[in-house]
Amino acid sequence: MADGLKPLVIVGAGGLGREVAWLAADINRQKPEWDFIGFVDDGVQGNTVEGYQVLGPVKHLFEMSSDIWVVVAIADSKTRMKFIRQIQDQGRKLATLVHPSVSMSDYVKIGDGSIICPGAIITTNVSLGISNIINPGCFIGHDTKLQDFVSLMPASNLAGEVRVGEGCYFGLNSCVINRTSIGEWSVIGAGATVVNDIPAYSLAVGVPARVVKQLD
Repeated sequence: MADGLKPLVIVGAGGLGREVAWLAADINRQKPEWDFIGFVDDGVQGNTVEGYQVLGPVKHLFEMSSDIWVVVAIADSKTRMKFIRQIQDQGRKLATLVHPSVSMSDYVKIGDGSIICPGAIITTNVSLGISNIINPGCFIGHDTKLQDFVSLMPASNLAGEVRVGEGCYFGLNSCVINRTSIGEWSVIGAGATVVNDIPAYSLAVGVPARVVKQLD
């Protein structure tokens, strides 16, 4: 464990997790902050293709020192919520990772455990809940509020005064016009354009986006 750096464990050794390891390395290049120890993952063993160590299954996390910081790099909102609740119950600290290239005002609130990837733009009076994932190239406009466990895939765009409920998932290149609400646990398909409010637990696709299925 490097002196003066915060020990970091990433939950999830898939593609997103490996990208988050790169994100932490870029943060350290700007200003050393994190000592990345490795991943925990229930389905991956050994090392990743980059040579990062997989320490063991997720339960191994709770056998480690209480001094570690944890971030959950899993895009699926329900799975991420489950692990975040376990981490909170165990009293572990949630790491918040913001890439140095992110452009945002001083009037942005970021919930614990959130991941904000390269090239994202977050303007002013924006609120992000716990464990939001904002992928590369996303845009979030003024006065927009996201609840906990929201996932924005690359190049998602939310205009101003948008309201996003807990657990929502936005597919690649989706967009939402201003003053629109997305109900909790809804999924917006890749490339969809939301021009009207979307009810909770809905799958909406197309241009303009239409609800095609109610989700459990």
